[in-house]
Amino acid sequence: MPVLAMLLAALLWASSMIGVKLAVAELAIAEVVAGRFLFAAGLLWAIVLVTRQPVRLGQAKRPLLMGMLDPGLVSLLMVWALQHTSAVNASVFWALMPLVMPLAGRLVLKEAINPMVVVGALLAVAGAIMLVWVNQAAGEGSLFGDMLAVCGVLCAVGSALLARRIAQQQGRPMVTTAWQMTTALMIGGVALLVLEQPAENTAEIVERISQGPLLLMLYLGMIATAGPFFLMNFAMRQLPVGRISLFASLVGPLSVPMAALVLDETIQGLEIAAIAIVMLGVFLPTLFSRDFRARFRRLIGLKPRCTRVG
Repeated sequence: MPVLAMLLAALLWASSMIGVKLAVAELAIAEVVAGRFLFAAGLLWAIVLVTRQPVRLGQAKRPLLMGMLDPGLVSLLMVWALQHTSAVNASVFWALMPLVMPLAGRLVLKEAINPMVVVGALLAVAGAIMLVWVNQAAGEGSLFGDMLAVCGVLCAVGSALLARRIAQQQGRPMVTTAWQMTTALMIGGVALLVLEQPAENTAEIVERISQGPLLLMLYLGMIATAGPFFLMNFAMRQLPVGRISLFASLVGPLSVPMAALVLDETIQGLEIAAIAIVMLGVFLPTLFSRDFRARFRRLIGLKPRCTRVG
């Protein structure tokens, strides 16, 4: 069940990349960020109230901090990035998260690092650099936009480490996600006040959104934002953070056909090769893991190797 939840979350995150790219063509960055969080927070708190889940203010501090990082700052940085780079570039950078996460876990949680993770990280970084180079040559990306996307990924890593602890100690993924969206809405509201023109009041902004991509904003907020974060918080109770982060690698490949179909972004052979290199780097530690080799040996009909004791 948690694996299925994360697969669905990856699909929704990939669709979010495409939806945000469409939204920023008609609305300002702050409007997209604040609008999606408004719809997401409203839906989640309505569910919490209807289901009568307990809400303890004393346990809100860490979920609020988690929401400030992701999706608050992450969404602001990613929406800003999507104004300057391609949806494919922004999506594939998420494939680096499973490799950054063990390094962060080593620094924060004092966890051991698998040597194959280091090899995989080098391959994934090489593939990401190759993808950026191909898109810049095609005029579909920019270094500034790519750096914004990288900063967003780093914020997401910090939030994921915090989310794992919260899931283990507090549970209640719906309440946790509602607190997340509340802080994210505050971040979006501040961005709206700072980035928008002072002469434009809230009523004018709401009117412009209602005349523009209202259905798109409803989808981004209630489904593509609230949905995957709830699914991730649910899965965090049963899966370790390292395994959770592996599903981020699916966002890039899933977004490629969506970008081609919806945004008419060109997909070149070198892009496919770059994505393949990133995927190889991400899954290399799994391919060389003891459990995977044991399952593979059973699959081909070989008996598992016995470990001598004594």
